[in-house]
Amino acid sequence: MFLKGTELMFEEELQQLKDSCLYRQVKSLRSTGAVTAVWQGREIILFCGNDYLGLTRHPRVTRAAKRAIDQTGTGSGAARLISGTAEVHTQLEEKIARVRKREKALIFSAGYLANLGVLSALAGPEDLIVMDKLCHASLIDGARLSGAKLRVFPHRNYARCEEILKQESGAGRRLLVSDTVFSMDGDLADFKELIRLKQTYRCLWVADDAHGMGVLGQNGGGALEDAGVEKEADVITGTLSKALGSIGGFAAGSASLIDYLVNRARPFIFATAPAPSACAAALEALDIIEEEPEHRMMLWRNIQRMHEKLKASGWPMDLIQSPILPLMIGKEGDALALSESLLGLGYFVPAIRYPTVAKGKARLRVTVSAAHTPDQIEAFVEALNGLKTQLAEAPQP
Repeated sequence: MFLKGTELMFEEELQQLKDSCLYRQVKSLRSTGAVTAVWQGREIILFCGNDYLGLTRHPRVTRAAKRAIDQTGTGSGAARLISGTAEVHTQLEEKIARVRKREKALIFSAGYLANLGVLSALAGPEDLIVMDKLCHASLIDGARLSGAKLRVFPHRNYARCEEILKQESGAGRRLLVSDTVFSMDGDLADFKELIRLKQTYRCLWVADDAHGMGVLGQNGGGALEDAGVEKEADVITGTLSKALGSIGGFAAGSASLIDYLVNRARPFIFATAPAPSACAAALEALDIIEEEPEHRMMLWRNIQRMHEKLKASGWPMDLIQSPILPLMIGKEGDALALSESLLGLGYFVPAIRYPTVAKGKARLRVTVSAAHTPDQIEAFVEALNGLKTQLAEAPQP
């Protein structure tokens, strides 16, 4: 048990979070579909998930997972380097390597662990990691875990990135790190600038394509495929838990680099292998993405529909780049109130607040799925606009 004083400290800090509108609580949902769930006895529609293609409910994906459970059981039983590697792990890695146009791939138990493993293995105290300020937390944590010198440049400010690389000319190995699709703003990195900086300053370019794979590209190969630069990144990381409808993460690169990760990436070496059923589901999802492009086409029709309706309603909207459409609110309390009001009307869109985003830049992060119907999108925007009017008319404290 904690000492009484320690418990009091926790309570005081939790109260500070509540007073700042930064307190978080888990909502337990019972999933009923790719974008629907039951909460407190009511069905709600999700406009916050990352199941972009609706594949978590695709019958081929669920059948593949069930077959794997029948054949191999519910878990892998050990780390990959012990007895945890099943045939489906190898098959999935080979498939990812082909899709990402790399020699080899390595899967991890989560996308978060993939980024931790890559950065902590590839950099050390004598090295330099330079990354965009809005990179995902897993990349930031991986950089810190590595012990390398970490320098951060303002979002998409590649002139500042170049200044940093010039200043740090004496570093050992240099890693240039960026998301391809930024998870909170939904915008894309400037790949031409990243490639130029990589080549000019002899960096290893690590690209996290978690929100691009399955969504962007002619064949769903991701943001780098879409831009025609898929062979330029030295390491591509990503996840199986978004468009692929499963759970896990991966890194793809040259054969020697992946072999190096097998020997150096602690989140790979010491973590239990992903469940074979999750790998079988992801493997089937990759086949579906190639064979059934209509899911991706439907997704982009829905993104266009949502974007047009939000813009017509007066919400400031940037160019469409991804399924992530942030509605900027500003004050944490306002974002929280709007989110709770939407939930009361049957729509779940959590308020995104500090530390996920900067203080004063709270938002609703609306995400679109191929599984949404036009009627659901129409009704959501109508509900949102009614609440926005109420929020604007409410007296300010």
